[in-house]
Amino acid sequence: MGRVRLLHYAENKNKNILYIMNKSFRIRNNYSLYEALNRKEKHGGNLIVFIMKPLETSKRNQQFFANHTKDLEEKLSLLSDQVKRLDWQDLWVQELSQYRGIVLDKAYLREDFSQVHKIVEVAKNQGISVLEVDSNVFQPALDVTDKEEYSAKTIRDKIWRLMLQPLVLMKEETHIGEQAAFDLLNQFIEEKLIHYEDANDPSKDYRSGLSPYLKYGFISPNVIYDIVVKTKKPGYESFLEELIVRRELAYNFVLFNKNYDKFDGMTYPWAYQTMQMHLHDPRAYLYEKEDYIHFKTHDPYFNAAMKEMVLFGRMHSYMRMYWAKKIIEWSPSYEFAYNLAIELNNEYFLDGNTPNGYTGVAWCFGKHDRAWIERPIFGKLRYMNDNGLKRKFDIEMYVKQINEEEKSINKK
Repeated sequence: MGRVRLLHYAENKNKNILYIMNKSFRIRNNYSLYEALNRKEKHGGNLIVFIMKPLETSKRNQQFFANHTKDLEEKLSLLSDQVKRLDWQDLWVQELSQYRGIVLDKAYLREDFSQVHKIVEVAKNQGISVLEVDSNVFQPALDVTDKEEYSAKTIRDKIWRLMLQPLVLMKEETHIGEQAAFDLLNQFIEEKLIHYEDANDPSKDYRSGLSPYLKYGFISPNVIYDIVVKTKKPGYESFLEELIVRRELAYNFVLFNKNYDKFDGMTYPWAYQTMQMHLHDPRAYLYEKEDYIHFKTHDPYFNAAMKEMVLFGRMHSYMRMYWAKKIIEWSPSYEFAYNLAIELNNEYFLDGNTPNGYTGVAWCFGKHDRAWIERPIFGKLRYMNDNGLKRKFDIEMYVKQINEEEKSINKK
């Protein structure tokens, strides 16, 4: 099947090609852009690119995207005949009947599917072909498997058995977001990759920080793989496991589970059964959203993690697990906890509202995990507590670091 999928076929006499850039906001190794350029060369018409404003509600995320795409029109104009930046509502007043075909980045989330469905309906009415290109995953998702996978173990070999897709580097032109991602990647390789085995320690800054850039498609996972695998530095295999296997598992989850963003249906029967059994277990603490975003819980480690989220739009990956587990423990019901965790995830994280975000929250409710020893409130869901943080890490150092960052921004 490959990366390109035909959503609708129609014959018309037009030559122009439209690329609706809706997920892969980059030039290097953009399979969607490459497909559009091939179509232009084949039919001899013009290539028009619409840069679509992401469907974001977070002002911080909107600003992050705007800051990193200031020069994207300029860079794309070197490869295309016309470039426009549009909101989604502006798309429907464009004259689409002038195009022979439309190329789209593959949709994964519910709101993206909705927009693609509208585009296909317009294309059907106006006799335009529509192609969808799976450009932001390491391997084409539908080539890897045709079902929802149970865990990293069940999807890992299915990813690696496929031949690697050729890189499409095009010109060396990069826009601001691409260059920032490459700079971050190079810094990670030079300073942190060798320490990646300790990346789970919240008090040590050994994570790559690339997730917001991957979210907007500023950089291709295939390019990251190609650069990292050539280093052969200690830690590269662990990093690639997360970049590829864990990330592709998340995309598989949202693609095949239509309830990926709903409490009912996002996890396994055993998890719902154990939650039902412990629904009325007494909770020592009950908190609301306002308590969380104002750092008013009794737990200093949770409060520090919330500061990292609210103030900086990030949270260390290990603390994200602890964060969601505590919300489960301090909520009147599991559904309340799930909905609040998703709301906070999408509102505050720079990399929120992604397959990884939905999958990370679902994991805390048993998804891609196994049943554990039964205990109050959590039942057979995996349990995490502050003693584990103290035992494994210098968690007080993590709190100190976040508090110092908070003071530095308050001084500005």
